[in-house]
Amino acid sequence: MNLPDARQDILRARLERGQTVELASVASEFHVSVDTVRRDLKLLETEGVARCVRGGAMPVARPSGAALRRMAQSHARYEALAARALPLIEDGMVLLLDGGATVLALAQALPPLPNGLVVTPAPAVALACLAAGVPTHLVGGRLSGSGAICVGHEAVVAIADVAADIAFLGVCGFDAGFGLSADDPDEASVKRAMGMASHRTVALTGADKLGRRARHRVLPLKEMSLLITDASPDTLRDFTSKGLEVHRA
Repeated sequence: MNLPDARQDILRARLERGQTVELASVASEFHVSVDTVRRDLKLLETEGVARCVRGGAMPVARPSGAALRRMAQSHARYEALAARALPLIEDGMVLLLDGGATVLALAQALPPLPNGLVVTPAPAVALACLAAGVPTHLVGGRLSGSGAICVGHEAVVAIADVAADIAFLGVCGFDAGFGLSADDPDEASVKRAMGMASHRTVALTGADKLGRRARHRVLPLKEMSLLITDASPDTLRDFTSKGLEVHRA
């Protein structure tokens, strides 16, 4: 493993599979110095493959593609996560619902809540809530192409004026060290405002988003109330060891 290209190809492949890279472990495996591995990881960080941290590097979550295409796809995973979230909801609550396929599945599964209120920056989610018989307020602003939610100063200010019981947030990346993260900075600001305006903040995500860091932090782990996921207990150990409540679908 004296050839940098060979080492970097192996490290790149591991990171793209969502694996964490530890400096000392890789240095021992490749029979090179820790500084050599650190230089390899720094190069991969410039490529956008890695995010260097103390003692190694974390994978970087890739932008997950067009929101409209994702939301058009029906998936049993989304429905299972939504079903696990439903017991948290009672009539009379004020709910902040983010955009994304999983939160849309939750909106589509809602029972009538005639005394409740949903506030959302996502037009598709607003329509689903309206169809379910839930009073709905759509927050306006510029519509983001990546997440299909309204973003910008107007949206952040409007959400900050809401006193919500629960915010259900979609996930681009969720790492025990970095917290909840998003691909788009404007969407990160809106999600952050939703979390700050709510008594409880709940992340809904499949196992593939855990241990990944998207480009922009939304909230640190300590600001999150609950994670609903289909991940295995082993994958969740880093989250539960830091005190985060987890419900498995």
